[in-house]
Amino acid sequence: MSCAIIITHVVNDAVIQGFTPAAQAISDMTVVITDRKLEHLEEASRSDCFAPDLILECDVFNPLDIIDVIVNQGLNPSIVFSNSDHLQTSCALVAEFFKLPAKPWQTCLTAKNKHLTRQSLQELGLPSVPSWLIVAPSELPQDIVFPVVAKPKEGVASMDVARCDTAQQLEEYCQAFWQKHQHGAILLERFIEGPLITLETLGDGQELVAIGGFDVSLSEPPYFIEASALWNGPITRQYREECLAQLKAFGVGFGVCHSEFIISESGPILVEVNYRSIGDGREFLLDNLSSYGWFHSILRLHQGHELPGSPTIQGSALIHYIVAEQDGMVSQQHAPFIQQQDDVRIQYQVLKHEGESFTRSFSNKDYLARLVLTSPVIKDLNEALQEALSAINVTLVEEAVA
Repeated sequence: MSCAIIITHVVNDAVIQGFTPAAQAISDMTVVITDRKLEHLEEASRSDCFAPDLILECDVFNPLDIIDVIVNQGLNPSIVFSNSDHLQTSCALVAEFFKLPAKPWQTCLTAKNKHLTRQSLQELGLPSVPSWLIVAPSELPQDIVFPVVAKPKEGVASMDVARCDTAQQLEEYCQAFWQKHQHGAILLERFIEGPLITLETLGDGQELVAIGGFDVSLSEPPYFIEASALWNGPITRQYREECLAQLKAFGVGFGVCHSEFIISESGPILVEVNYRSIGDGREFLLDNLSSYGWFHSILRLHQGHELPGSPTIQGSALIHYIVAEQDGMVSQQHAPFIQQQDDVRIQYQVLKHEGESFTRSFSNKDYLARLVLTSPVIKDLNEALQEALSAINVTLVEEAVA
């Protein structure tokens, strides 16, 4: 019996609510391989949609371990897939071993390691920015031009990313970073002014298509938290083909990819390549907008199928995040809802519940809730957004210190 294998690390909505149910719809058997088996078993016990046939455990960061588990279980994989940033290289190597459609593992590795990304862009003659790699405990390079963006060499979700305008700010950033990540490497990139856009692509190995992208609004410096995103906004439409050409030259050609570009005075500059589906709830937005099913179509590519007909996603969409402005406990949270106003669908999704305490990470992990507005036709959604926001009240309180 053939099976779909999904390789994952932490429990996440995309796998639980998206890819696993999609795999069950197109495969005889669905197997989840993770290094956190207990957490996934607990999720399966309480979830209506997450019910894989098997949940197996191994070191998912080691492709040899994954291959051993598959072989020892006598499985016959027809799909080997991961949506994790950290696991794309492992997944590609495993899929290649079983002679299944796979992303090029070299591109996966280059995309995940932001230092290699910058080196690759330079070697390919693609637009880039000056960058410096520093490893603790080392002195700062003397040729740094401020301001710079400091980030982990292999970070995710804008965590530990900050703008530093002076050497003192950078030294303070490094000290704080190395207290949390003792042996972590830091990449510094010259800060470039300009709006941020994303490009969402699908490829079947023969053709790479730009499905669309988001015009992104960011929080105020020094951090880079995504506050809202407009589907196929004017900036994305203007630079889509130029960004697609850069992505092809970088080596992306198969599967789903979420990439980010800064639009500088001289044009788009590739910020990072996330060789997996977009997250933060926007994957479900695309699933709702598409006529072919976002999760289903991605997995079918890994089965060896061609791109869906007319893959570009039309219509309008706007996602707005309610971001915590302090540490504390959620004392008031609006109930989740779905409303329909004419042709506009409005959904409010709770991400932090009443009574939940947390400490800000100054990243996308600080979202308290999100509002998602979609319409099958092209229209301005800002008025509907403001009306919905006016009825929502989310409150944080500082917790007493004993």
